[in-house]
Amino acid sequence: MLIGIDLGTTNSLVACFRNGKAEIIPNRLGENLTPSVVSVDSKGTVYVGRSAKERAMLHPLESASVFKRSMGTDREYVLGGWKLRAEELSSLVLRSLKEDAESYLGQPVTDAIISVPAYFNDLQRKATKRAGELAGLNVVRIINEPTAAAIAHGMMEQKDSRYLVFDLGGGTFDVSILELYNPIMEVHAIAGDNFIGGEDFTDVLYNLFLESAGIAPENLDLKTRSEIRKNAENCKCAFSHSNEVMMCCAVNGQMHILRLSFEEYERACAPLLDRLRKPIERSLRDAGVSLNEIDQIVLVGGATRSPVVRKFVAKLFGRIPSFGINPDEAVAIGAALQCGMKSRD
Repeated sequence: MLIGIDLGTTNSLVACFRNGKAEIIPNRLGENLTPSVVSVDSKGTVYVGRSAKERAMLHPLESASVFKRSMGTDREYVLGGWKLRAEELSSLVLRSLKEDAESYLGQPVTDAIISVPAYFNDLQRKATKRAGELAGLNVVRIINEPTAAAIAHGMMEQKDSRYLVFDLGGGTFDVSILELYNPIMEVHAIAGDNFIGGEDFTDVLYNLFLESAGIAPENLDLKTRSEIRKNAENCKCAFSHSNEVMMCCAVNGQMHILRLSFEEYERACAPLLDRLRKPIERSLRDAGVSLNEIDQIVLVGGATRSPVVRKFVAKLFGRIPSFGINPDEAVAIGAALQCGMKSRD
């Protein structure tokens, strides 16, 4: 059985193509999103996904996340006395997804198509393939995330269109300009930044809180940092339905409160938004097209749910982006459609 995997910085998904359509495969908890988090205790017991994310709150030194940014490097993570590189940690996430798929489909899964950021270099792509092999998968193809997302949207539209795919995940940013001449998808330009994503927008709130409380990060233990960061993540999400948020955290027995308006948060995010602008301008220049020649702006990645990001995109392009497919699931759906093409279905 061939499956499509979106191996994300913050969350990962697995999907398949059967009965003539792409289908997201839920994990054994019934959730579509599996956190890309790994935790290992001193006895060598491995936790992956939701359990690892929850364990990380109490055992931050034995847990790792956002390791996708280190793919293809020699960086080692020490968890519970075990040294693991990014591809080894990723293989544990992939193995969990493989087992979820086998449980859901009721048959062995041997082959996979895995998505990567378009801006991943050769070393990073080889590390991703190696992670798949360590997980017991034959990686038959590596597909660019924006291409997968464009395939997902293109298959829905079934008409010739030129797309700009704005793919902002938890830790990486890609922008691609693609054109669909049914049934051919041509990539005209790619650009991106492998070190900016939703995690950085959480960091803005984290740093604002510490600044307002007059606390130096080095004076905090890891558990307190994790607690503050979790609250920062919740507040970032709260901006989706409120123009003002309140962040409350106890530090050394003292309660600290930060009240922040959306406008204040938006101003604090200005440097990050400026970093997003540059790859967009570069991709348009490389493709030799103007904004008026783009038929659709496609938002991909969980970080594009953020109102500050959506407002930035709408203002920059002067139009409302496409929300036809769940931004968290678009890449996985595209990878599953690629599975259908590979299987000549």
